[in-house]
Amino acid sequence: MKVLSIIKPNIVLFVGDISDGSVKIIKKINEIKIPTFVILGNHDRGKDSTGETLSKQIRVLGEKYCAWDLKVFNNQINLLSARPCSSGGGYYLSKEVKGVYGPITENDSINKIIKCSEETVEEIPLIIMSHAGPSGLGSEPKSICGKDWKLPSLDWGDRDLSAAISQIQKRRKVDLVIFGHMHNRLKRNLGLREMFKIDSEGTIYFNTAVVPRYKTDEDGKLLINFSWIEFENKELRHVSHRWYSESGEIREEDKFF
Repeated sequence: MKVLSIIKPNIVLFVGDISDGSVKIIKKINEIKIPTFVILGNHDRGKDSTGETLSKQIRVLGEKYCAWDLKVFNNQINLLSARPCSSGGGYYLSKEVKGVYGPITENDSINKIIKCSEETVEEIPLIIMSHAGPSGLGSEPKSICGKDWKLPSLDWGDRDLSAAISQIQKRRKVDLVIFGHMHNRLKRNLGLREMFKIDSEGTIYFNTAVVPRYKTDEDGKLLINFSWIEFENKELRHVSHRWYSESGEIREEDKFF
């Protein structure tokens, strides 16, 4: 986390799979001095069908927690969050999530996301954050949300998120959809995943799941991965995966936009 204090982004977003339900790890997020927002992933829910493990994390995160809601940051960015703890694969609500939210149907989830979008500030960009990305972006193993770990390869995106985005695009621009879940390195020795896509409406989809997020350089020094986006004059200008040294120097960069 020290690197963040050096590189000083305006905002930090976590898109889930932070731990396996560890409140201790979640508490460390509250130590970040930069404005931070978090949507939890399928691993974060823990193996607690009552939902209490998930509830504890939500309570610890407080206002940083995002799920089916809208936060307007500094009147500069609309940050709309989708279904929490998604494991992809269309639509599935785990026992842990039901323990917190009740039996939310696919249509319920679609409507929740759309309703949040109706409160966005029209004049500023809209980022949608989710743990798993939307369906409709390809069904090959290397697709941005493609199932790669076993045959048959499938579109493993979230149907509710895809349906909601389609409806939102009818009334306003969706600048960026940011998510993780589907790792950049494919199973079965299939190479690397496509991590960036632009649809016909101009919406950018960005998969941030570079795993692992730590490695060492040729000198054995630690490098840390962050996904980096920049807006200028309310327009998205930069999207990349960056490897930083512990001193905050950019050592490697995969620039997509």
